[in-house]
Amino acid sequence: MKVNFIKKDLVVINKDEALRYMGYNSKTVDKETTKLLNESIAELKDLSELKYVYKIFDIKMENNNISFENVINIKSNDLYTLFKNCEKSAVIAATLGFEVEKRIRYYSLTNLSKAVVFDACATSCIEALCDVAQAEIKEIALKEGFNTTHRYSPGYGDVPISHQSEILSALNAQKLIGLSVLDSYILIPRKSVTAFIGFIKDSKIYKKSCIDCNLFGNCNFSKEGDRKC
Repeated sequence: MKVNFIKKDLVVINKDEALRYMGYNSKTVDKETTKLLNESIAELKDLSELKYVYKIFDIKMENNNISFENVINIKSNDLYTLFKNCEKSAVIAATLGFEVEKRIRYYSLTNLSKAVVFDACATSCIEALCDVAQAEIKEIALKEGFNTTHRYSPGYGDVPISHQSEILSALNAQKLIGLSVLDSYILIPRKSVTAFIGFIKDSKIYKKSCIDCNLFGNCNFSKEGDRKC
């Protein structure tokens, strides 16, 4: 089990990504939104407690069932397909912490425009944190002679969101990074992510393609022809 508390300067919030979460692009954004965007990024740098935990499991697969050492057991055609040549998987959980959660709630009651912008920036921030975690995991994989798949989270495709509790329990995430889950399977703090990353024995580096994503054609990025989401 590996737990990391990340220096805030290692996570860069992508402004263009945050704007796209709001339905903008860099050519249409107005001055007021730009101001709110810059303010939100500064606040997030101050408020966020960037933490993640991960563990690497041996996996066994049969008939669309993936077993992570019998600690987590998932039935999913999508994950089975992604992991078809994998021998191991990293399971990760990451969060921005409760202060970000509190600030989102505050703005939702006092300033809806700021709430929308701040929420989008926070989403970009948690994705950037997951990128940092994935880069660390990839280094481990390469040292062991593996490459890695892209990360895949509960709630994507046919991977049931109901597995959140199993994942947090397997990672001891509530104790280690303060991450819990509601009966509705929503993670608390809300700006948090769990995900799987496969370790694949392949001579080629696995590259994520937009057309491989279950949201292809339905998300704003692919509708706009952007293949770098």
